[in-house]
Amino acid sequence: MATAALCSNTNIGCEMRNPSISGLKKQLLTYMDSKQVRQIELGFQFSKNAHHGQLRKSKKPFISHPLAVAMILANLEQDKATVLAGLLHDTVEDSEVTQVDIVEAFGEEVATLVMGVTKLTQLSFTSKEEAQAENYRKMLLAMAKDIRVVIIKLADRLHNMRTLQYLSRPRQRAIAKETVEIYAPLAHRLGIASIKWELEDLAFYFLDYTKYQQVKKKLTLKRHEREQLVNEMSTLIHGLVAKEGVESRVSGRPKHLYSLYRKITEQNIPFDEIYDRLGIRVLVHSVKECYEVLGVVHSHFKPLSGRFKDYIAMPKSNLYQSLHTTVLGPHGHPIEIQIRTHQMHRISEYGVAAHWEYKEGQVSDQVKGPQFEWIREMIDLQKESESPQTFLKDLKLDLLMDEIFVFTPQGHVKVLVKGSRPLDFAYLIHTEVGHRYIGAKVNDRIVAIDFELSNGDQVEILTSKTSLPKMDWLQVVKTRQAKSKIKQWFKRQNRDQVIKSGESKLSQVLLVAGHSLSSLRDKVDMKRLITQFNGTQFDDILVMIAQGEVSCKEVVRQLLKEIPSEKGTFPYTPVQSKNKVRKSENVVVYGERDIKVTIAKCCNPLPGDDIDGFVVLGKGVSVHRSDCANILKLGTELSDRLVSVEWDSEVVAQLYPVSFQIDCFDRVGILQEVVSQISELGINITQVKTTPKPQSQIQIRFVIQVRHVKEFASLRKKLLQIADIYAISRSS
Repeated sequence: MATAALCSNTNIGCEMRNPSISGLKKQLLTYMDSKQVRQIELGFQFSKNAHHGQLRKSKKPFISHPLAVAMILANLEQDKATVLAGLLHDTVEDSEVTQVDIVEAFGEEVATLVMGVTKLTQLSFTSKEEAQAENYRKMLLAMAKDIRVVIIKLADRLHNMRTLQYLSRPRQRAIAKETVEIYAPLAHRLGIASIKWELEDLAFYFLDYTKYQQVKKKLTLKRHEREQLVNEMSTLIHGLVAKEGVESRVSGRPKHLYSLYRKITEQNIPFDEIYDRLGIRVLVHSVKECYEVLGVVHSHFKPLSGRFKDYIAMPKSNLYQSLHTTVLGPHGHPIEIQIRTHQMHRISEYGVAAHWEYKEGQVSDQVKGPQFEWIREMIDLQKESESPQTFLKDLKLDLLMDEIFVFTPQGHVKVLVKGSRPLDFAYLIHTEVGHRYIGAKVNDRIVAIDFELSNGDQVEILTSKTSLPKMDWLQVVKTRQAKSKIKQWFKRQNRDQVIKSGESKLSQVLLVAGHSLSSLRDKVDMKRLITQFNGTQFDDILVMIAQGEVSCKEVVRQLLKEIPSEKGTFPYTPVQSKNKVRKSENVVVYGERDIKVTIAKCCNPLPGDDIDGFVVLGKGVSVHRSDCANILKLGTELSDRLVSVEWDSEVVAQLYPVSFQIDCFDRVGILQEVVSQISELGINITQVKTTPKPQSQIQIRFVIQVRHVKEFASLRKKLLQIADIYAISRSS
């Protein structure tokens, strides 16, 4: 891979060999006044001093990188603060410069942009995925406040890709993979085609050099013939349009290797049948002229069926507007023609960077507009994701999704991912519309729930107040948002059940203590109790009790402390057994260790669990969890044989078996993830059993060995972070 050859083909290796501000100043003066340019020149000197003595992997002075980033931003005609931040974006991360230094020298606005781009290097992470996910989260949050952050980040990534050949092969592949999965789709979402195409082609080069050269070779073959066809067609169209009194600029469109490669492989289209290998762009001054040119083209050249798209009437979510049509040109060759205004073309090349409005020291509110809804959705995504791996997976899927445009009955345009169903549309309108879904009309026809929506469909959702989400809906919907809302609904239902379970346990223990939960709620200041157990509402405590995260007896003790007449001790005074039994290893009966006990197999209590004892005549004391159904029944029928027991804190805990079950949505690899997580915590598994359940669910039962209930609680917390697990409970 010779650098000189690469530079001419794909901008790889085009690092600025002699860092200078002169070229940047020349470009800036085309749209800035001299005062602003002088301030940027000060920023260059500041960055140059900060990076003094530092070299890139190419052995060039480090300043060549921020200077190149600033030049990319200047070519996008970005404002003074953005270009300054481009020059300074590595100073905090790679030099002794602090955020305070930048604020003092260039103001709060520039400093905020720099910090938005700076990685979270000062924090420690448990895995590479977690670090990567947290940096993406930070970038998303920063761009939600100021979209210029991601424009700087894209310029930074573009120059790094241009100089990627200086890194090791594994690093090249890792960075190229991240570029094609995250940064190129991000540039597409922002409508910055000029950066998107180059990022994709550069990534393609490093990910699969052989295929890159194969596509390039095919494109080079008959290049002269193609150029003749494009020139001939361009001349014809320009002349025909001029006769109608329309001033136009007609030119051939550049071909992008990665785009061609994707069409060949993913769509299984032979190279010779890719219509936009021959492409022409027509630029005019008004929307009216766009449609006039379309009429001229269709009246003189035969349009191919199904190849017309009107992105002017229905712009893409990244603001892209244009008319696309494919016609049979001279000699019967298909040629794709794009027709747009000069302003549309500018937006198609530079996207949000072209139309972004700036005010000195103040960012435009356009980030709150509908075209940035996807950013807000990604913010929600990072909040909902239960693990870094889940977030990264969902982020990549959301960025890569193709779009369709559908209409509400009122004629409003809604954007969905390709392949969406009416139920996806329902959840896009409103969560409750989705939950109450009973059917849909598409173009005034009743359709099935799995009907695939197409561009231009008009969708009407039919609802009922009595309808509720169904598990099999998860197999129907295609959007992450719809799936998330359905899963959240089912998780909330499970939470309600868990709350009831916790309330039942607490009520039972309170009754033994001579109180009712309802009466205590009237007597006790619950706010203090909630704060003590780090909750936000009393239901949180009930959930903790049900899930074994706090001791039921401890909650009761704290409740009783709030009553002035109570001493805060647990009044558990059943009749003591007269039987003499042998010493227990780790359970104390009435404060005595000289008593024989057995651990009840019906509930398998663990050290740290709330426990009760029941005298088994001639066999000692059987120890149960306080919430065990058997001990509750025995306590009602034979209360005189209940004894007070507790775990012996002076004995080193041994291993105890604990049985639990996981309820989750079935998918490939979920069992492996669970087993790996258990093994990572050093916990031994003695038994595993899986049971399929209806509606694509599965129940996994484990028997493991732990020393304390806290060990199980820690494991449970880890397992609940695995995607698609919605409930974990102890079992007999």
